[in-house]
Amino acid sequence: MKKLPRTKKKKKKKSYQAPPRTGGRKSIWLNVLPDDKWIKVKKGTTVYEALAPTEIDLDGECGGLGTCGKCKLRVLTPVGPPDEQERELLTPDELTAGVRLACRTRLNKTLTVHTDVDSGEMELFQILKHGQSPAHELDPLLERRRASVPPPSIEAPTSDFYRLRAALGESYRDMKITYRCLCSLYEDLRTTDFEGQALIHGNCMLAWKRIDSLAGRYGIVFDIGTTTLVGKLIDLSDGLEVSVISRLNSQTRLGTNVISRMQYVKESHHGLKRMREMLIRDLNLITRRLLEANGLVPEHVFIAMAAGNTTMQHFLLGLDPSGIAEAPFSPVLTEGISFRTADLGLATHPEAMLYVMPCKSGYIGGDLISFILASGAAEEDRMILGLDFGTNGEIFLGNRHRMLTCSAAAGPALEGARISRGMIARAGAIESVQVSESDLHYEVIGNVKARGLCGSGLVDLVSVLLHHRAIDAEGLLSPDGISEPGDLFRSRILWQEKKQAHDFVVVWPEESYSEERVLLTQKDVRELQLAKSAVGAGVEILMAEMGVAPEDLDMIYLAGALGNYVNPYSAMRIGLIPTVDVKKVLSLGNAASSGAKMALMSKHNWQKATQIVEQIDHVELSIHPQFYDRFIEAMNFPDENLW
Repeated sequence: MKKLPRTKKKKKKKSYQAPPRTGGRKSIWLNVLPDDKWIKVKKGTTVYEALAPTEIDLDGECGGLGTCGKCKLRVLTPVGPPDEQERELLTPDELTAGVRLACRTRLNKTLTVHTDVDSGEMELFQILKHGQSPAHELDPLLERRRASVPPPSIEAPTSDFYRLRAALGESYRDMKITYRCLCSLYEDLRTTDFEGQALIHGNCMLAWKRIDSLAGRYGIVFDIGTTTLVGKLIDLSDGLEVSVISRLNSQTRLGTNVISRMQYVKESHHGLKRMREMLIRDLNLITRRLLEANGLVPEHVFIAMAAGNTTMQHFLLGLDPSGIAEAPFSPVLTEGISFRTADLGLATHPEAMLYVMPCKSGYIGGDLISFILASGAAEEDRMILGLDFGTNGEIFLGNRHRMLTCSAAAGPALEGARISRGMIARAGAIESVQVSESDLHYEVIGNVKARGLCGSGLVDLVSVLLHHRAIDAEGLLSPDGISEPGDLFRSRILWQEKKQAHDFVVVWPEESYSEERVLLTQKDVRELQLAKSAVGAGVEILMAEMGVAPEDLDMIYLAGALGNYVNPYSAMRIGLIPTVDVKKVLSLGNAASSGAKMALMSKHNWQKATQIVEQIDHVELSIHPQFYDRFIEAMNFPDENLW
């Protein structure tokens, strides 16, 4: 008897579907809470590597090398004992609570982990968006020229493009046209009744649009920072910033500084490709949000400008930055350059052009050239010192007669990294510190409980401790020399027998986010000393080369996030900047985007950026005969109080 075929029953849809079982031994699943995301990865992959290509944020600054101890998460599935690095970088309480380092936890079976921060919730990051710049002429890199083109006639049977050029005027007689624009020109002219505007770039016509069309009216400026990205929508008719949007650079998952990212590129087969893809995706997200907020679409944008340090500009263009990482620190490209955005994968009109600011060297990038442009120093007689604080402190000194630059390897301390409770300027970061007769006061980004210290908070705190002699000129943290209010500071200074050093309690457990003390350690003070001495030595060498003293400086311009939020008195008290009249110290805000906007809005300024590069004399500190001695001398803090 033949068996009847079975009828297939329709499967009911489930509201929740568990991940399928692994079909073999080569791949397993990672379950990430609280988002309940399931990620299929190769067996043996670390949790850090598994999360890197996702949208799940995870702290970490060493690019997964296992040296920073900040990619913490709780492992809920039973897992083996911590290795030696985890025992060294994590506290006993953290290990007891199941905390492990993502870069040291390998997936040999299906694992469930809980991240410290819910990636689905909104979180505040203090990202510097605006800046100052001098007045400048409006002559954008993209031209919009209105024209009334005569229709074709028997009397003048010339081509559409010939008549269009004639209508634009004698100066456009030799104008070229792109293939895409040419293919649509017949229909475009007739759709607009031969009355419209030509969008022209570099004497080449990109499109023909209606007079009232929004196409070509706006440009975009990208500030490509190592940690944060800023996008500005600029009205090309008047130079006004219509919208500004920022986000964290997704590349921070692969390293918080350019050195660790270059190392990742060197060690990973597809490292450069991944870096570029992450950056382009971020820029496209910024572009989409800028356009949606103003009722625009990508096809409306025909011009953009980008500025960043030399390494970040290499990542944008897909160029290998490995030559920047080692002597002679040679990049692939330093010239200012332009490409079709479509070639880079940016979501704009297919004929749109992207300009990338020129650089001077591997560590003097388009962001510093933009800073100099925004400061106006290259066109002034006044002696101006400019500092852009970061992992590499970029410094310029001079005026229109002579301009010097250098790059000081300040390390990541000024951005909150390599500090025991350091963090970037995000919700929970202490950004400023003051003291009264009765208590220590601090301000926290986001008005939430404190998590740690960002760069400006660290500088403020050490400045306060120096003022009250809780830290001496050599950087020793001790209660021995404390001035008033003595009891306040002595109660916060704790002796750590294991480290044979003192710690300073910034935040008591009941006031902190983690219900643990936020400490400033002796090692943290040493890290800040290393950073500020590198910057200070760089400034001293430039002033010596220029033959000027602090009293000869007319202005000190600060740029970047730390430069905008740091207290000038605190910066001078710790020796980060020269001691001058505080009225001479001015923050230019996001000078990189301000200078890039100036170049976008003026052909003269774009050419001026190239002239600045040619004008600059770069001082390479790594081979300078006086750098080591000046670096050692700058290690000590100034001994005199300023208030």
